Amino acid sequence: MTPHPYLYEKLIAARHAQIRYDMLHSRKLAHTGERPTPVRSAVGKFGTLLIAWGSHLQQIGQPSRVPLHSS
Repeated sequence: MTPHPYLYEKLIAARHAQIRYDMLHSRKLAHTGERPTPVRSAVGKFGTLLIAWGSHLQQIGQPSRVPLHSS
């Protein structure tokens, strides 16, 4: 049995979001007590922006509806 493509994509997106959250959380724990430098802060914000932009471009590139039957 194959999963519905829309549900599968949503499942993958949710898993990626959880992985990103876990990575950010582990980084915060690793750097507890350290004062973030302006460069580190800027790089972190830039990386977050790139991830958001890539996700947005990926959503735009995917067709919103896949026809099941061709007439």
